Amino acid sequence: MTTRITCVYDEGSQPGTSLIGAKGTSFMIEKDGKRALFNTGLRDRYLIHNMEHLEIDPGSIDAVVVSQSNPSDSAALNGFLKVRESAVDVYCPDGLYGKRTLISRGVGLSDYVKDFPVFHSIGEWQEILPGMYITPYVYDPKGYGEIFMVVKEGNRLALLSGRCSCEPGKAIDMVRGHFGKTLDAFIGPVFLEKKKKAVAASYAEMLSEIPDLYLNHCVGKDGILNLRVHLGLAGVHDFYVGDRYDL
Repeated sequence: MTTRITCVYDEGSQPGTSLIGAKGTSFMIEKDGKRALFNTGLRDRYLIHNMEHLEIDPGSIDAVVVSQSNPSDSAALNGFLKVRESAVDVYCPDGLYGKRTLISRGVGLSDYVKDFPVFHSIGEWQEILPGMYITPYVYDPKGYGEIFMVVKEGNRLALLSGRCSCEPGKAIDMVRGHFGKTLDAFIGPVFLEKKKKAVAASYAEMLSEIPDLYLNHCVGKDGILNLRVHLGLAGVHDFYVGDRYDL
């Protein structure tokens, strides 16, 4: 069997297609007939547009995972729910989709879809679908926490990131400690777009043991260039809307 990971939302998209690039990130994971959406991106119309052109039925998604409270990863859930006809399990930070206020980061959901999500708390290891896991929170130096997804196919492991504002080594070590093996793939961003070259050098060392690196979103153009200085052009792949990775 094969696990397939498809990028459905990112700043970049495959050239020569009708796919749209926009701020944020979202991946679809498909394994053994089950589908999960990891993050939603910022704009629901772009998410739905890309899903339509990739022939992904929103109603086929069995679970949605939102890694953190940043709108770039969470805001399109409202529109995603509008094009469904049934409830779906949603794993997200507590209170994220509560009533929006001037001082709240809550995204807010319309009355039309408020009964569609079945919310589940995050913050500990959970197997949400067979072979698909969410991690405990990993915190950056400012105390901002996020979760990651891990997909297991046989003896192979892929770690999915929504932002990775922490050092990637923290998440990598956590997965190694839980599963007792190293990663085969890292997919998604590491936050480098505003970092200096020395940070990219240290991140490259943390990522160097992973054979397959597919990066996007807030790694930024300069960040991915700086990583390639250390890991080589073939060592760091782009992962734009429409790109797929088979584990």
